[in-house]
This record gives sequence, C-alpha cells and structure tokens, in this order.
Amino acid sequence: MAEAETAAATEGWTLLSDSSWPGYTETPFRVMEGYLQMAAEIVDQLEEAPTHIVLQAGVGGMAAAVAAFARKSWGKTPIIIVVEPDAATALIASVRAGKIVTTEGPVSAMGRLDCKTPSMIALAGLARDADLFVTISELEAQNAVERLAAKGIATTPSGAAGLAALFAGLPEMPREARVLCILSEGSEVG
Repeated sequence: MAEAETAAATEGWTLLSDSSWPGYTETPFRVMEGYLQMAAEIVDQLEEAPTHIVLQAGVGGMAAAVAAFARKSWGKTPIIIVVEPDAATALIASVRAGKIVTTEGPVSAMGRLDCKTPSMIALAGLARDADLFVTISELEAQNAVERLAAKGIATTPSGAAGLAALFAGLPEMPREARVLCILSEGSEVG
C-alpha cells in the first residue's frame, strides 16, 4: 500500500483502495459503500435470515461492510465469522490488541487476503460486528478450490476462503444452520 500511495502521489493518480489509515479514509469508505450493494441484494433475496455468515477478509473492507449491513438488517441473530489466512492474521491480532497491529508471515496463495495490516475503518466495524475470527491454512484453501472445481465452480484460494473454513469445520456448525458464505472470485485462468 505504501508503494501504491507513493506512485499515486508521484504520478498524480487517485489511490483507490478499501484499506484505510489516518489521513486516508474518504475513498476507502466509498469503496466499502459499494460492497453494501452486494449485501443489500443478498438481504433482498433471502426469505429468512441466516444463522451464520462466513466472510473472508484481507484488510477487512468487504467483510466489514457486509457485516454492518447484516447487523442493520438482522440484528444480532446471525453469528458472523471472519476468515483470514493463517499467514496473514492482521484482523485477529488487531482485535485482540484493541488497536491496529501489523503482522508478519509468509506470502499466502490467498493473494487478495494476504494483508498484514488491517484497514482502520474495517477493523472498527468488525470489532463491533463480528462474533468470531478463524484462520485457514494454505492446504485448506487449496482443498476448497479443488472441491468446488469438482462441482464445476471455478474460483481462487481467496474466493473460496470462507467455504474453506466451513469445509474444514471451523467452526463446527449445527445441523440446522443456515449459512451465508460469499464466493468472492471466479477463476483467474482465462
């Protein structure tokens, strides 16, 4: 992000990111507002509130926006679970610390989720709205991609991260659970 911010300033470009930090909040807030459309469409199409919502997260922008809309629409009813790669646990570490924490770890195949510092705005929302944070391994993400491919659904490790947590049993779901999980990406292969 620092390199992107420098390049934007040098070239006179506009930095467009859902990550936020002190002094950079307006544009990320607008990007997160865009995620609300997806959440609104989900709420409009469901006849009954889910019991669980599983949201993959990098810096947390999409997860925070969907979680906030879910809370507005369904209150405290759904259990909201945020999923991160075990190589990038910035949200979990930051929620535990009560402040933004930059983490370290290896590069994850879950590229869009391989974020070592959370978004300031998203962290505030998820600290309020999420009930549980879990991590998945590279192998769990790859297994989810392969399992979905066997069903004719192409995605990436990032896109399948929420389902990977479910497939791995993180957390254990009751039999009567009605789970909302977003498959956020298609295949990268053209």
